[in-house]
Amino acid sequence: MDKNYFFDDNQTDRMYHANKLSKGERDVAIMNRSPFLTLIDKNTVKRGDRRAHKRFQVNKDAFALIRPVSAKQIRVADRSMGEIACAVYRSKPEMFGRINNISMDGLSFDYIAGREQSSQSLVLDILLADRGFYLANLTFKTICDVKVASGFSMDPIKKRRHHVQFKRPTPAQIRKIQYFIQHYSGCEV
Repeated sequence: MDKNYFFDDNQTDRMYHANKLSKGERDVAIMNRSPFLTLIDKNTVKRGDRRAHKRFQVNKDAFALIRPVSAKQIRVADRSMGEIACAVYRSKPEMFGRINNISMDGLSFDYIAGREQSSQSLVLDILLADRGFYLANLTFKTICDVKVASGFSMDPIKKRRHHVQFKRPTPAQIRKIQYFIQHYSGCEV
């Protein structure tokens, strides 16, 4: 006895063909999904990483700063940590937080969610104050912004993770990103 399987999404067509075939000497089974799809366990199938460059964990206390284009760049050279902190505050950043990982294509950083974001043009700066490293005016595209689970269920502070992709960095900016990765990042993610 033959066994026929139907994988048609149209319910009336399936029932019509099943009734016709069941009159003959066939065992008819109607299925909504392909047997192959039922065998796949989504938890064990992993997608390939679509990134063109390797990502690296950042070892030092490096920060990403998203600020309006109209705000002045921060001067880091020959400044104390307090002066740098005041300059960051005066730049009125939209987001400011510790960098998690970086690649030649982009980075991700954690920040504390606060005020609503404006509609101004924004740029990204990378700051490593204790080493005097400052990379300013990177244009970027936001890839995603997700909530980070806190260790405490009643934590009033809302922490988020922001992922960005660099857009058209200049050759000088590319050299500084390479320098940053070589000197201030550790193992590959």
